[in-house]
Amino acid sequence: MAQLLFSTPAFRPDGSSVENVPMLLDARMRLVEPACAWLMHVALVRGRTRSPQTWRTYGEALYDWWQTLEANGWVWNEVGPGELSAYRDQMLRPRSGTGRPLARSTINGRLRTIGRFYRWSVATGLMKQVPFVSQEITMSRSRPQGYLAHIDATGGRTKANELTMRHVPMLPRPLAPEAIRRIMAAMSVRDRLIVEWAVTTGIRRMEVAGLTVRHLKRSGNEPMIPVQIDETKGGRSRMIYPPAPLVDRTRAYVREERAVLIRRTAVNRAGCDPDALFLTCRGQPVKPRRVGAMFAAAAEAAGVNATFHALRHTFAAAMLRFLQREAQNNPELNPLLTLQVLLGHADLATTAVYLRVVETDLSVIEASVDDLYAALL
Repeated sequence: MAQLLFSTPAFRPDGSSVENVPMLLDARMRLVEPACAWLMHVALVRGRTRSPQTWRTYGEALYDWWQTLEANGWVWNEVGPGELSAYRDQMLRPRSGTGRPLARSTINGRLRTIGRFYRWSVATGLMKQVPFVSQEITMSRSRPQGYLAHIDATGGRTKANELTMRHVPMLPRPLAPEAIRRIMAAMSVRDRLIVEWAVTTGIRRMEVAGLTVRHLKRSGNEPMIPVQIDETKGGRSRMIYPPAPLVDRTRAYVREERAVLIRRTAVNRAGCDPDALFLTCRGQPVKPRRVGAMFAAAAEAAGVNATFHALRHTFAAAMLRFLQREAQNNPELNPLLTLQVLLGHADLATTAVYLRVVETDLSVIEASVDDLYAALL
C-alpha cells in the first residue's frame, strides 16, 4: 500500500532550507510522481501555503486517496465522479477502531484537497479535465461574513465541488473549570503543565509542542510574561501571555523532572540537551499527536467529552468576555481585534464566532481568564 514520508532539511539554490515536505510512495516504494510534484509545488512555489502543518494535511489527504486507488485497482488519472463519490461514501461509514464515521468537515476537506490536486493536474497538462463537476452554491447565512460582505458582487455565491456535503459548523464549546480540573486530576506534572499553558494562552497542540526552554523568561513583578512563539499554524510569529506563576512552575519542572529525565536517557549520553520544553519518557520532544492523545485519554478517563482544542475555545471565550468588560472602561480597546491577535487568526471572521459563543453560553464563561486560571490551582 501507499506510504507517506516527510523530507529532511534540504537547501535550495537561494540558500534557504525546507523540510517536512510530504512525499508519497507507492506499494513498490517508488515516488508517486504526480502527487509528489503537486506537494512540492504547494510547499516550494505556491506563496499562499507556507505552513508545514498545511502541507501535512494535504499529504495525508492524498495518501488516503492513493490507498483507496490501490485497494480498488483504479488509475489516478482515469477516475471520474463515480469513483470519487464511492470514496466519499466509504468515509461516511463507521471506521474500525472508533466505530464512528469521519466528521463531514474532515470528509469535505479531503475532497477539496483532492480537487485542488486534480485542478493542478489539468493546468499542468497531466489530465484533460477534472474528474468532478463544480456547481454554484449560496454560502450559509450561519457562517460569519467578512466586513466587506456588503459590497460582495457575487451575492454570497461561490463554486464548490458537487461531491462535498452540506455541513453546518457547530459553535465552539468551552469547558467549565470543574471539567478541566477533573481531566487534570490524575495527570503527571508535565501533562498538567501542558494543559495549563493551553487553557491560559490559547495555544494549539503544535504550538505547545514547539515550546522550548528558551521561551521560559524569568518572571519579575509582571502578572503575565510575554512570550514570542514562531512554531504556529500559519507560520506567523505571535505573542502569548502565560501567567507568571505558570512560568515559574514550568521552570521548576525543567530544573527537576526534566533534568532527571535527560540524565536517565540516551539523550544525555549523546551529549546534547534537546531544545524542546516538554519531553517524553525517552527524552524525545513531545509531538503534537501525542499531546492530543494524552488529553483525549485523560478526558475519557474523567468522563468528559472533549478534545485538546477545546482548551483553546475555553481561553478564547473567557478572554473575549474579559476584554468586553475592560472595554467598558477603555473605549479605545477593541475586544474582537485584540482576541484575533492573541489567537493568531488570519481572518477576523474566524474570531467573530466567539461573539456568538459568549452570547449563547455565558454561564460557562462568565468568569475572566484570571478567574479561570485560579480555579485550576
